[in-house]
Amino acid sequence: MSKREKLKVKNHPRRTESHHNEHSKSSYKGGPRTQYYEELGNSYIDLSILDNPQLVVIYKSLQKRDPTTKEKALDSLVTYLQDPESVVEESTLAVWIQFYPQLASDFSRRLRMLAHKLQGDLFKRFQRQSAKYMKESVGSWLGGLYDNDKVVARTAAVSFESVFTSVEKREQVFEVFHVQLLDYVKHAISTKDNHTSSDEKYFTHTDIESKVDREIACGISLFSYLLEHISPEGIEEQQYDYAEIITSETLWKSLASTDSYLSRAALGLIVQIAYDYTAWLGAMPRYLGRYLISNGLMNISSGAVLDYLECLVAVTRLYPTAWTPSRETNEPSFSLLLSFVSQGSRYAGPRYWHYVEVLIENLPAFILDINNISGFPVNEIANAFNTGILTENRMTVDSAVDAYLSVLAFFTTVSQVTQIQHESLRKAMEVGDQYALRCGVLGKKIGTDSVARSLTAYLRKIIPEHDQFAIQFWQRMVDILKNAVENTAEGSDVDVKEAVTRWINLTKRITAVPEDLMERIGISIEIRQLVNACLSSVKSCGGSLPIRAYILESLLNEFFSYVKSDEILIQSVDDFVSHTIPALISSPSSTHLINILVNYEYHIGDIGHARKLWESVIKTLLASSLVETKDAILVYVLESLKPLKGKVTPYEPLEDYALQKSDAIFNKADNEDWDVIVASVLSEGYTISEQVAVEILNRLSRASLFDSYREELFFKHLMTVSQKNFTVLSAFIKTEEGRRLASRLWQLTESIEDVSDPVNVIRQRLEGQLNISQSNDSSDSSLFESLASAILTDVENDPETSCASLVTRSISLWETANADTKSVIAPKLLFGSSRWRYRLEVALSKPIAPSVSVVNSIAGGLYVVNDESLASISNNDGVGAFEDNSVEDKVKLFRMASYALELMRKTDAFEYLPYIDKLHRFLSFQVISELAKDEINEYGAGKMPPIFGNEDLSYSGTDDLLSLTEKSNERLESKLESFALPFIGADTFNAGIHTELSTSSKDDLGFMQDVVTLIGQHTRDKTVFGFYAARVLETIVSYLAEDTDFQVKDAEQFFEKHKLRRSKDVLASVAIFQGMSKYVGSMTSTDRLRNEIASDILGIRPALVSSEALNKIILLNSLVYNIDDPDFTPFPPQRAIMLLKRLLDFFPERTADNLALRSETAKLLIAVLPVVKGLYGEHWNRVFNFVSESLAMCEFLLTSDKVTPLLFYTLKVLVLVKSFQDENDDIADLLAEDSDIVGALIRILGASVDVKRRSQARLLCDTALSRQILDVPVDQISDPTQLLPILSVESEPLQKTILKLEKRVIPVAQESLAMEAALDTHGVLNIELPVELLSLVMSIPEAVNGDLDIEEIRAGGMDAETRAYLYSWKLIFEYFENAPFALKTKYAESLKEGDYIDTILNLLASILYLTSGKPPDASKLPFTRYDPDEVLDTPAQELQWLLLHIYYQLLRHVPSIVRKWWAEIRNRQLSLAVESFTQKYFSPVLIDAELQSVQAKLAEAEIEAEDENMQVKVSRVTHEVAAVYSIDEQTMEMIIRVPTNFPLHGVQVDGVKRVGVKENQWRAWLLASQAVITSQNGNIVDALVLFRRNVNLHFDGVTECAICYSILHQDRSLPNKRCQTCKNKFHAGCLYKWFQSANSSSCPLCRQPFSFGR
Repeated sequence: MSKREKLKVKNHPRRTESHHNEHSKSSYKGGPRTQYYEELGNSYIDLSILDNPQLVVIYKSLQKRDPTTKEKALDSLVTYLQDPESVVEESTLAVWIQFYPQLASDFSRRLRMLAHKLQGDLFKRFQRQSAKYMKESVGSWLGGLYDNDKVVARTAAVSFESVFTSVEKREQVFEVFHVQLLDYVKHAISTKDNHTSSDEKYFTHTDIESKVDREIACGISLFSYLLEHISPEGIEEQQYDYAEIITSETLWKSLASTDSYLSRAALGLIVQIAYDYTAWLGAMPRYLGRYLISNGLMNISSGAVLDYLECLVAVTRLYPTAWTPSRETNEPSFSLLLSFVSQGSRYAGPRYWHYVEVLIENLPAFILDINNISGFPVNEIANAFNTGILTENRMTVDSAVDAYLSVLAFFTTVSQVTQIQHESLRKAMEVGDQYALRCGVLGKKIGTDSVARSLTAYLRKIIPEHDQFAIQFWQRMVDILKNAVENTAEGSDVDVKEAVTRWINLTKRITAVPEDLMERIGISIEIRQLVNACLSSVKSCGGSLPIRAYILESLLNEFFSYVKSDEILIQSVDDFVSHTIPALISSPSSTHLINILVNYEYHIGDIGHARKLWESVIKTLLASSLVETKDAILVYVLESLKPLKGKVTPYEPLEDYALQKSDAIFNKADNEDWDVIVASVLSEGYTISEQVAVEILNRLSRASLFDSYREELFFKHLMTVSQKNFTVLSAFIKTEEGRRLASRLWQLTESIEDVSDPVNVIRQRLEGQLNISQSNDSSDSSLFESLASAILTDVENDPETSCASLVTRSISLWETANADTKSVIAPKLLFGSSRWRYRLEVALSKPIAPSVSVVNSIAGGLYVVNDESLASISNNDGVGAFEDNSVEDKVKLFRMASYALELMRKTDAFEYLPYIDKLHRFLSFQVISELAKDEINEYGAGKMPPIFGNEDLSYSGTDDLLSLTEKSNERLESKLESFALPFIGADTFNAGIHTELSTSSKDDLGFMQDVVTLIGQHTRDKTVFGFYAARVLETIVSYLAEDTDFQVKDAEQFFEKHKLRRSKDVLASVAIFQGMSKYVGSMTSTDRLRNEIASDILGIRPALVSSEALNKIILLNSLVYNIDDPDFTPFPPQRAIMLLKRLLDFFPERTADNLALRSETAKLLIAVLPVVKGLYGEHWNRVFNFVSESLAMCEFLLTSDKVTPLLFYTLKVLVLVKSFQDENDDIADLLAEDSDIVGALIRILGASVDVKRRSQARLLCDTALSRQILDVPVDQISDPTQLLPILSVESEPLQKTILKLEKRVIPVAQESLAMEAALDTHGVLNIELPVELLSLVMSIPEAVNGDLDIEEIRAGGMDAETRAYLYSWKLIFEYFENAPFALKTKYAESLKEGDYIDTILNLLASILYLTSGKPPDASKLPFTRYDPDEVLDTPAQELQWLLLHIYYQLLRHVPSIVRKWWAEIRNRQLSLAVESFTQKYFSPVLIDAELQSVQAKLAEAEIEAEDENMQVKVSRVTHEVAAVYSIDEQTMEMIIRVPTNFPLHGVQVDGVKRVGVKENQWRAWLLASQAVITSQNGNIVDALVLFRRNVNLHFDGVTECAICYSILHQDRSLPNKRCQTCKNKFHAGCLYKWFQSANSSSCPLCRQPFSFGR
């Protein structure tokens, strides 16, 4: 064992492990570093050996002084070396070695780091060749391992390890280059004197000092490593170098360096020498005394204080003579030490004081002789410690006091001088006094438990030999407390309480000494006396001085065992508790008295005694008139009684009081009332009953309903209940109000992220308790059932809560439950069977909507169910079945199904249901899925509000129901995977046989057999549920029939097995026929069955038509309709013609007969007519009559949903008949002659405005109707504008039809209107846009008014209202197309007057993101045209396309109005966005169109042909049009310039050359031409024509207007209003404006009253 290990001090802080275990990565961390080579002058570095000019430039840059230049050079060198194509010769390394030492010690941290990296990279590249350069660089390299910058040191370590990859190689480097490393250390240490590393011209003195200190620290650290790792023999060989280093003045001066890093390095070296080379200390007494002790005690830096003390302790213990006074210092060493101690730890930590303690205890006798009273400096030592302690913070003050007391104990126990012992005891008692009384210098500084431990430790140290001193110390402590008890007064509570607390903490620790010793000191006797004194003191003051009660409470709490052992004293305490406490319960000492009561009863009292005392206290409290005091004390009583649970029982007066508080709590903002309520609830079980506690929570919950403030307050206090008494919360949750609150709790937690919020805390507590309850063998499922009921209530009754979140809640509950609990809560989480039955009965209590028969293949079967309710003809039943409360009922049913299906998909809850429940539940889900499909059909074009609580704006109820059907289908298909049609029992659909369902579980095959059996039982009953069950059966059969192994012969066998030809179960038969439609057309049995049914129909007597025909036709339709076989022929032609005639016989002419029979007949005709299309005869007249009559009935009943099937199938018959006209002349003739059908179609179209709600079936009718309407010739539509209101209906097919129809009609109307306008020379013709069209653009979509979110419009595309609005604008611009200038002006005036355009432009700006600065890329859409039938990728794109097209049309036809709107935009961001958007996408197209129109007119000679004197030239490059007018071999010229942001900026008209006209008149012509384009929405051609006519008329002698100086007005009129006085002529328009502005009718020139004349 080494000397260091033998002499290691206790808890040694530094040398707990070797400084360098091995020279590996950890060895280099954080060590200092330096370099010893003198900086080489730039002239000594020879660069001529380099062949690469790039490297020469780099190395020359390294010779610069500027750090940035050198850094860039090093970066370039690193890059050069990393380039695989670079050629690096050995000369590069040779030159580098000359630079490396100075770069490795540079001022710049980055330069040093790059230098070490390059050193490693070069040595790795040259490997063995680099060995000869090691001597010159090894010192700087290994010194870099100890750089005070950790990044630099780490870089040096990595580079060194990358070259010398093993520990052995690295250790060998130190051995081989031992001499060079010692030279490096010597030069580094000598740096302090010669300043070879610095240049004061370029760096500050501080930088130079910092660099020098770093180099010295590196050298010392490297030397320390050599001492530890070089062999003794190696050190012996270089003993003179070692001696030179360790006797260097620089080294010893470094001990107290201001650079703490350097100081720690030097101190570490001295510690190493002290432990491992102790003998060397004898050779350096002068250095130890002068530099280590004297200079160190005075000048050590705060960053090295701990290292210094470690060094001083080591030297003192190993070489105490170092303390011998030095001749070179006048001040005694011990005085310096006390001064050092008085400065405190200086943030060195608790170990500082430990080292001080060890140091004083090990001081040599000639410095501190503890057995020599003469001059023993007890006071000086105490003062030094006290001063030092005052400087400490709370982290180190305890260690300081502990060290101080340990030193005093050392003096007391080791010194043989009595006076020194007494002085030491006195100082310790001073510490005790200041601790107990919080007085003196240290009183408030040392009030901690650890000081009590230190005082106790002090006593234990002195007791073995000096127990008389311990008795003196204890007696002093007792006197302090007695004095506190006797002299307490008001206002002294805080100080006395602190003193008592400290006294008791100290006493508790002292009582841990052996019992015999405790008796010898007299501790137990004194405690009893103190308790007795306190009892008398409290009684005497009547509880008015709480501090006395506090002292008594504290003594009884900590030392009750001593009291209990004294019979007389315990009797006094019992009397105090039983009589004094109830009497003083309302006094200021109440809290302490309550604690005394609880403590006493806990240790002594029996159940009867405790209950009697408890009731007495509560009765006294409740009777008190001081309400505020009473409540505060009551809360404290309730909170303190928990230890007495089982000894006290609920007290009815207290329960009544708590209930009264809960009733009135929200009527006042009194926290004390809340405190009473919460404390009462928390004390449930021993102060109030559980029933009352739950009732309190119920009342509070109900009172907080629908009030966010109250709710927040309630949750805040409920959180406390959940944390401290979960039993009450659990009981509350099991009530109806508790379940409601639990639901609300879960809703709130979804939106509150703060985990500390009360609602989140309560939820976490609930979930945690659920986990705990399931970990026991006897688990309780009642709380699970309550929470499950709360979830189900939300599913049914709270549509705002998403089903997804409720499923998440259920999954959390399910995963927490164990198997037993799951079997209990599964039926509850999935709703009970009775609940499903009730919801289905309510939802299916209404008749089925007739429109269902259009969209469902077996829906003709609905007439079997509710034939009577649908047969009556009435137009008062609105839109059919789904109205009023039925919608709400269906929403509840759909939510239940969606929730249950999702829960079953994510958990195994379904498997825990009883088998019979599984069957009914499974079929119910499929029926609900079919019901959901019908609901989707019913909403049709309308947007169904979300059902499942989805917050996505684009998500609708339709999406919800589609999701529901997908989940249901997914579950059905999973069950059908192991099922097949042959497995269906033979008697399943036999109405005469009832098959009992099994109650025991089966596999999927047996399960599906039972499901189909259950379906058969329902379809026989012909109920609404049976109808939907039949649809489920059709789905099952269809799915199974798609099996590749299933063939036609299997279908034949299935039909025979189930005797479907004779089955009376119509619903099941129709379902199976449609499910097997793939095979029905090619089966012999079905062919025979079709003919048999047809024969039955032929044989029905007229009187029985209404009772027998419908069922036969429904069955026949299921065998002929929707057959996917192009070669399928249902009947032979002869039977078909007979059947056709017989069917038409069912409907005498013009009778309002059975709608169901008529619609099913029309459906059957679709299959029959193709068979007889080639046969001529009267039957075609009857078919047309049937169609005409059916359309007439539809027209009459159009607003009723009952007529939807008839309309749909009638239109299909009409389409079918029209398709035969090329093959049958009878049909062609009838079509040409029959105008009734066309009239009926147009009337039905017009009446469509009154249909308020459109189902999916009605939309199909609209589509069919649209196709027929578009075939009608334009001349047969008398007044197309009367159809414009149809644009507002919620039917996209009809809206598109009107758009297309009006586009065909408008040009025809425009032709005649243009002719009338041309003939209207006096302007009496009132021309404007149709009022019907303008009224539509007045109906602004809700999004414009801000009622809807623009994002919803963007995401969902066009709703009907938006489409109507935009289509109306599209039609408005159809009126502008090809209209003459006069008409365009009239139309523009109509739009201006109504202020319509600003509205559409604002809408465009919003939806096209112009307001947010993110407009769409218009170049991706063909905005110059619009086709409503062209389908784009998304609805949003279709909306964008139409909006862009309308904006394009606005810019084309009314640019002046758009320009005005843009100019008036106050939002600069929007203004810039509109301009940028328009200029980028629209301006180029519009400019090109303008120039093309001019060129087109030129090509057609429409401009120049009228006047050969004017020539027009177009430049498409410069966007200019020049007009040159020739007059008598001279020319006048005008240029029209189109700006790049046209038409937001108007064109500029400039006059290039003027001939024969005055300046003012010339300017007037130019302005008039410009105004035509910029103000009157004209084009360049209009401007050119106006200019030409002005010139021609001028030279023809026509007088110009005296106001505008132009001959032609902008409306193309001449000056025709003459003043009878001055004879000047004016334009009517100019004169009208003058009259308005002047407010008079006088002549603008002569000012005489204007008399109109010619």
